[in-house]
Amino acid sequence: MSIEYKIEGMTCGHCVMTVEEEFSIKGIKAKASQESNTVKVDSEISKETYKELKDNLQEQGYELGSKIS
Repeated sequence: MSIEYKIEGMTCGHCVMTVEEEFSIKGIKAKASQESNTVKVDSEISKETYKELKDNLQEQGYELGSKIS
């Protein structure tokens, strides 16, 4: 079951790698897409982890949005 979140601010391949690495640090396998401005994960993310990811990504210029699927 994959879950998709909206994410804003990715403009290049390096951005995609940065976003995926942030999720990886938390032990979450993620696949970001610059084309669709989304990031897919393999499992549910706790509210606490989501908040940490959102804050960390925001510090780097990305905006992690709400779950879209």
